[in-house]
Amino acid sequence: MSATRLDRLVILLETGSTKLIRDTAANQLADVQKQHPDELFNLLTKVIPFLRAKSWETRVAAAKAVGGIVENADKFDPNGPDHISQAVKTESNGNGSNGHSDDPPIDDDQLQLQTLDVGSILKKGQPLLGSAGKEYDYQFVGMDPAQRLAHQKKTLTSRLGLGTQFIDDDMGDMISAQDVDTIQKPPSHVPLPKLDTNISRKNSVMSPAVPASPNVIETPVDEASGLSKRQLNMLKRKNKARMKTESNKVRIIDFSDRKGSMAGEPETPAVALPFAVKVEKTEDGTNGDSAMPDYFNLDRKTGDDDSKLVSEFKGLAVPEKPSLVTEAEEKGLEWPFERLTEFLTVDLFDHAWEIRHGAAMGIREVIRVHGGGAGRLDGKTRQQNDILNRRWLEDLACRLCCVFMLDRFGDYVSDNVVVPVRETAGQALGAVLTFLPASSVKAVFDVLRRLLPLDQDGGERTWQPCHGGILGMRYLVATRRKLLEEQPDLLDGVLEAVMRCLGDDDDDVRAVSAATLIPIANEIVTTRPGVLDRLIRIVWDCLSNLSDDLSASTGSVMDLLAALCSYPEVLQAMKKNAAEDDDLSFANLVPRLFPFLRHTISTVRSAVLRALLTFLNIRGDGAEGWINGKALRLVFQNLLVERGEDVLRLSMQVWDGLIASLSSMGPDAFAQEFSTHIDPLITLTTHPIGVSRHPIPMDPTLFIRPSGQTFTTPSWGPKPTPTHPGEPPSKKRRKSDKKEKDSGMPNTAHNIDAPMMQGDVDLVGAEVMIRSRILASQALGKAMAAWPAESRVTTFSPRILPKFRSLNSSTQLTAAIISEEYAKAINARDSLGLDFANELRLLVEAERPTCYGDLTSYLHVVRAQCHALLNTFRDLAHVSSGKLPLMAAVVQGDENAGKNAFSIMDADKIVETDFERLKKGLTPAQRVASLQQLQAAQTDAKNSIQEAKKIKEQRDVRIKAAAAGAIVALDEIPKKQALTIKAMMDSVKTEDNLDLQKRAAASVAKLIERMSASGKRVVIEKVVGNLVKFYCMETAETPDFHSNSSMEVGLLSMKKDEDIRDQPDPAAFALEAKSARITRRGAKEALEILVLTFGEDLFLKIPTLKSLIENPIRTAFEADELPADITDERQTFGQEVIDGLSTLRALVPKFHKGLHPFVLDLLPLIAKALQCRLGVLRYAAAKCFATICSVITVEGFTMLVEKVMPSMGNALEVRARQGAIECVYHLIQVMFDAILPYVVFLIVPVLGRMSDSDNDIRLIATTSFATLVKLVPLEAGIPDPPGLSAELLQGRDRERKFIAQMLDPKKVEDFEIPVAIKATLRSYQQEGVNWLAFLNRYNLHGILCDDMGLGKTLQTLCMVASDHHMRAEEYKRTQMPDKRPLPSLIVCPPSLSGHWQQEIKTYAPFLTYVAYVGSSAERAKVRHKLAAADIIIASYETCRNDLHILQPLDFNYCVLDEGHLIKNPKTKTTIAIKQLNSYHRLILSGTPIQNNVLELWSLFDFLMPGFLGTEKVFQDRFAKPIAASRGAKSSSKEQEAGALAIEALHKQVLPFLLRRMKEEVLNDLPPKILQNYYCDLSDLQRRLFEDFAKKEVQSIQSAAADKSREGKQHIFQALQYMRKLCNSPAMAINQKHPQYNSITSTLAKEGTTLAAPQHAPKLTALRDLLVDCGIGTSDMDNNQSSALDQPEAVSQHRALVFCQMKEMLDMVQDEVFKKMLPSVQYLRLDGSVPPNNRQDIVNRFNGDPSYDVLLLTTSVGGLGLNLTGADTVIFVEHDWNPSKDMQAMDRAHRIGQKKVVNVYRIVTRGTLEEKILSLQRFKIDVASTVVNQQNAGLGSMETDQILDLFDVSSGDSAPLPDADTGATSAENAVDAEGNIREKGKKGLLDDIGELWDETQYEEEHNLDSFLATLRT
Repeated sequence: MSATRLDRLVILLETGSTKLIRDTAANQLADVQKQHPDELFNLLTKVIPFLRAKSWETRVAAAKAVGGIVENADKFDPNGPDHISQAVKTESNGNGSNGHSDDPPIDDDQLQLQTLDVGSILKKGQPLLGSAGKEYDYQFVGMDPAQRLAHQKKTLTSRLGLGTQFIDDDMGDMISAQDVDTIQKPPSHVPLPKLDTNISRKNSVMSPAVPASPNVIETPVDEASGLSKRQLNMLKRKNKARMKTESNKVRIIDFSDRKGSMAGEPETPAVALPFAVKVEKTEDGTNGDSAMPDYFNLDRKTGDDDSKLVSEFKGLAVPEKPSLVTEAEEKGLEWPFERLTEFLTVDLFDHAWEIRHGAAMGIREVIRVHGGGAGRLDGKTRQQNDILNRRWLEDLACRLCCVFMLDRFGDYVSDNVVVPVRETAGQALGAVLTFLPASSVKAVFDVLRRLLPLDQDGGERTWQPCHGGILGMRYLVATRRKLLEEQPDLLDGVLEAVMRCLGDDDDDVRAVSAATLIPIANEIVTTRPGVLDRLIRIVWDCLSNLSDDLSASTGSVMDLLAALCSYPEVLQAMKKNAAEDDDLSFANLVPRLFPFLRHTISTVRSAVLRALLTFLNIRGDGAEGWINGKALRLVFQNLLVERGEDVLRLSMQVWDGLIASLSSMGPDAFAQEFSTHIDPLITLTTHPIGVSRHPIPMDPTLFIRPSGQTFTTPSWGPKPTPTHPGEPPSKKRRKSDKKEKDSGMPNTAHNIDAPMMQGDVDLVGAEVMIRSRILASQALGKAMAAWPAESRVTTFSPRILPKFRSLNSSTQLTAAIISEEYAKAINARDSLGLDFANELRLLVEAERPTCYGDLTSYLHVVRAQCHALLNTFRDLAHVSSGKLPLMAAVVQGDENAGKNAFSIMDADKIVETDFERLKKGLTPAQRVASLQQLQAAQTDAKNSIQEAKKIKEQRDVRIKAAAAGAIVALDEIPKKQALTIKAMMDSVKTEDNLDLQKRAAASVAKLIERMSASGKRVVIEKVVGNLVKFYCMETAETPDFHSNSSMEVGLLSMKKDEDIRDQPDPAAFALEAKSARITRRGAKEALEILVLTFGEDLFLKIPTLKSLIENPIRTAFEADELPADITDERQTFGQEVIDGLSTLRALVPKFHKGLHPFVLDLLPLIAKALQCRLGVLRYAAAKCFATICSVITVEGFTMLVEKVMPSMGNALEVRARQGAIECVYHLIQVMFDAILPYVVFLIVPVLGRMSDSDNDIRLIATTSFATLVKLVPLEAGIPDPPGLSAELLQGRDRERKFIAQMLDPKKVEDFEIPVAIKATLRSYQQEGVNWLAFLNRYNLHGILCDDMGLGKTLQTLCMVASDHHMRAEEYKRTQMPDKRPLPSLIVCPPSLSGHWQQEIKTYAPFLTYVAYVGSSAERAKVRHKLAAADIIIASYETCRNDLHILQPLDFNYCVLDEGHLIKNPKTKTTIAIKQLNSYHRLILSGTPIQNNVLELWSLFDFLMPGFLGTEKVFQDRFAKPIAASRGAKSSSKEQEAGALAIEALHKQVLPFLLRRMKEEVLNDLPPKILQNYYCDLSDLQRRLFEDFAKKEVQSIQSAAADKSREGKQHIFQALQYMRKLCNSPAMAINQKHPQYNSITSTLAKEGTTLAAPQHAPKLTALRDLLVDCGIGTSDMDNNQSSALDQPEAVSQHRALVFCQMKEMLDMVQDEVFKKMLPSVQYLRLDGSVPPNNRQDIVNRFNGDPSYDVLLLTTSVGGLGLNLTGADTVIFVEHDWNPSKDMQAMDRAHRIGQKKVVNVYRIVTRGTLEEKILSLQRFKIDVASTVVNQQNAGLGSMETDQILDLFDVSSGDSAPLPDADTGATSAENAVDAEGNIREKGKKGLLDDIGELWDETQYEEEHNLDSFLATLRT
């Protein structure tokens, strides 16, 4: 298992931004436990700390993870048949286990239910608040977990109040003996204790990590210790401050007490969890983690890094014992969760509510699964263990009851108190109760009952214990219902207690009481009919006693009422009560619900309506007494002012029920009740709707309150502010002595309907206003239809008809909708309908008014702009007022407007005619002075006129469409239907309001239905033809034929994606696209309604629709060739084909199954269209075929696999391949994860196209593959889809085998190398060759990124030689041109060309090769051999310079050795390399990522262009999130985005990466030890450093702020200067240096020079290091007594010495080897050595052990060379890029090395070099997370588990934010200090968590969900 991957999953519990991601991470952790049962406590140790997190979501996710983990753990039963006892056997006394003498002794620490002192706890216990000011519990800062647990257990009894009254003194433990010693005596030297590495494992959790030194004697601290009280207090303050400081630092919560076995090994640190509360400021006031390291500062914060990094593989490490398991648990002697639950039980009483809540959730999850094993011991009998289990669970039950008594935390969200701690403790108690015997359950009930109001023992009466008690009962009732049925006395006790609490003063208690009874309503009704009467009275009393609409219990009581009323027995009892007592009649009871119809909480409003629906179903015996005009009025008002769609739907159901009930009472019953309410309700329904910023308020006096009284004043207005805004919500406000029977309409402070009543369009939204009017119109239409027919006309005509002639457009619209709804409800012709029809025809056919009353605000704006224009003439152009036209003061549409009022025509005249007239009259001077301002004023006026006309035109369309729809519904269609049809079609085409557009579309469908019945085919054909055209107007969905017909070879899908991105005028394009989208939406709605209306008879009723779809498709594709004139621009046939395909695609999902044969009949033609010559037809056919496959899946996919997919391999016809791959692309887009069962059919053909010769095919294939590969691991678990043929199923099994091999290289079949390679391959090398052969077989390309030194060259040669041989054999056999022998190209750095030549000679001498290297003249000599050679070896530079020579050649393999050299996609070399042509492409690199993840994109752009998207897409999707997540100041969201991006990148690239590390595959490779060798600056260096820092600091700071190229260059030059200065002053100081003369003269006086070794400590350090290694020791021995005393011929060690710069290499050679160590024999390899000679030097060094040292530069010696002759590597300088150093050191640490390799890095203390090394760590961390040894293949990555973290339905690789978006909200534009936020800094709101809502509580505290978990 990969620790990093596991850590990443654990981190997602906290950083996951969505519930789906957090839950999936929890599920993945559970899967880890299932697959690795031994990891139980390692997993729990990682997850448990998150139960203490501040974030609710984190705790819930952690609890889910704990639950999943323990579910997959084995249950502990020491008496079970499978258990093997580990206990020591004892002699039996022969009595068995029947006697009580064998009962295990009672543990003093355990609490017992029978003896629990509830009174003392309530009276003396310490209340548990939100945090009690204990955000940091300073006592625990220095304690390890075992000490903390012991301390908390010690204090728990007193905190529970079971000893004395608890007094919280957190200072008692704050003074240690050392503190006293510090004051009383001077410190004496005490030797530091040494770390004992031999600590016994026996109960090591409790063992201290470092034993106390015997010299340290602890002294008790008391008053007699000699300290005064002042000194004691001073110490307390000091220690408290120190602990607070420590508590702010990042502290990883860990339950472990001991260091790991690799304590000395520094690692790249994991993310600290949880994150620090805040970053501690450094002394200088900065945060200590500034973005730019201070490279120019010599101050050092830390000491030397003396650690040695030993990289050694010695088999698997001894597993460390997890911290949550004791020795007994580990041996299986006791319940394995004992220690865990002990921690959690203590946390139940923590000061912070979050920790209590997390502990309760943890306990709940463990107990619900493993409660049966708690407390049991190995070696005990079954009976003894049952007793131990019962006692253990009773103790836990006692503690949970204590939480009920003491917890005081409540969260007031949406006016409901939520008590997360008590609620979760209740769930935990429910889990405990499932395992307890009946007697214990009764005992729990007795404890809970003593918490209720009348039973509370002692203490002041508080509501929380009572609330806790009833919560406990709720879970008792829910979990032990069967026991309640079996134990009548227990059920009676519960009922009595709960009913008493239903009458409690506190409505939170009432709410829980009501919720408690709902699950057992059935038991109450069936077994306790005697209590029904009393219970019903209590419930109704609850409703009438609720003091205001904010009462928390309203919803619960309402739900209880609805639950009870669903039983006939209850209704009978209510009827009986009503008959006996008039106060209990339905007429009196039900109206008590009315005040809650407009409750502020939507769930309460829904509950009331559901209850009313229940009462509507009761018939007879006065049950309908409440159904009257008042009920009708209140429900109708609901429709007028409600904004929620669910509540509106319920309100309409209640309205229908009320009308039906009243209608059933008699013909006039409804009219009698409704008559008094008609006028106000019609007035309100037809009230005009205002426009933005100009609301038109309703008349509040037309609304009635539930009491029946009307509103007298507007009920909106600002809410009164509380007197003390800082105070938290108080429970007192819930308890009111008022017992109002009718609280009336909610008081003004809580009137949620104010915005609707005020007509505030800006706040509510025009869509909501229109929806409420539509529903009110429906209700009114139904009421009119229910009215007695004889008086219908006289009642409604005078009230409705004037509305058609209203000044207000919205009133006319509503009147038309009312008449349509009436027609639908009556469904017959009548005289009222005739009256309506006459008015409606006028609306459709007559001229519309020039202005509407509800749009006058627009006309006022126009008038103001025209006035401004005329004023401009007067004031600036100095035109006299007499010449200016006069404007009326009143505008048309106003109530008192006359015929001469200002109109839009007047405005047009002013801005056109009058403007031109006045402009002509201007003098040239006037024109110059004023023309610009006049034109601006004219433009403003024209814009306002245009806006006024546009809104007026929109209203005209709406009114006409609604009127036409009403005419159709009334079946009063005129003989000349043109205007009626046009009115509806205009709305279908242009209406942006979805509700109104749907109504118009439905009306069009209704018209066609009526026309079809009357046989009017001509109208139908015209309307349907227009609908099809409308649907095909949006070119984003239906392409334009002629503008795309010129493209024959190419993929329109690619082109259209580009069109969407780049537009010359984005604003105009967006408007046009929106208009087309609206038109398409309306037409699609109308066509879909037709399809659903006519069903199977669609084409019989509307044959024109069939012909529009079928005829063009058949005409175009039945013949072998397309019609010759199809591309003629005068012909429309091509567009008809596109429209036919597009229409079929739109409607096929709604088709009746009876129409599927028609579709399948066309499917072969559509498949044929995929191969036609025109790209636009292939595109339309691909989208259509994909949609058909998603609907008619089996037949569609069968045809796809049999007819379409084979053409994907048609090498001769590119268009056939393009059509097939385009079809697959769209299939993926359409089906998302529904494609899962068919993934295997697609993935192999798609893979084959990823190396297609056509660029478009390659791009779309790689995009498709990137999506498909993520679905592959999920495919195996999907059942076979029904109906697939046997052949297809067999084919799928073959494909599955291939996919398994692709995802796991170890499953690849062995490849037998057909040629005689002169080497024996190691097993991992054979696996590598197998993998390369697999890629070769399927035309795939990849990166072999094995660790340096594992034989990448040999593996590659095996494959290249084998394929060369196989091609030759195939060509001999077939003579096919595409199998002809081709050369392979090896591209490598110049220093490796000799290495490749030698490897070919050694391992594959039968291959002919040409070394195409050297100068241009040398290359020209061998150019003629290129075509005939088997292998061509060339350098990267050669490929760039001779591209014109190499590009025309076709290569079999193109291998890039050290392929990371093409990491920069913009260099000329990279561009040239990517233009080479080859069948197979392979990259060899030990380090595919060096500095930046973006480098991986360039490598894959060579292998498979388009596979990772464009460079910009890759940047946004992967590179930027990963980089942002690594920043020191990255937020949790950024870290999550980074983690997701890395996982997404893994999934996409890993099938094409093979990575093995030496430690993984080479057990015989000796270890590599990496350590730093420090030296100090010389005096001269220090002086120069400090001088440079002082003088240059200003220029460097300004350059750092300057983002330009020059600024960066300046910093780079400064850094280079300092690097040279670290090496030697002689390298940094030259004759141009301003201080050169003064320094050299000073040194001359001292007798030294700049180049002297004493000024360059690195040189002496190198000498000392070499001597320490035994190299050059004779030069250091000054006592050579004899000339015969020669140095050893061969030194014990041999070294590679690496420098960055050639000058430094010169200095090492001259100063160290020539002067200090002249006896040392050395060779040198740098850039000056010709590439052809470099391998000779390597061979000499490896072959002649008398050479002690090889001097190299990192750039030349770091690549590809094999230098195993050396066992010591010394870096004199260091590269910014860590992988270059890593490569260099691995020249020696590779196959063939027999010795331990020591790597030394000479580091100058306190300088730039230390910072370079810290920067290297970051880069190595990035590389290892994307490509590391765990990621050898996708299979080892456990992708099938990780996969669920991502939305597989998305086309993107990961759900990431667009990294390019620069939008910043207004509140986030400032930082935390209120200053303007700089880019990259945190905003004001960045650290504020998301606001909570009730849903998280509802999900977590859902009773049904909890019970479901218990059942599982």
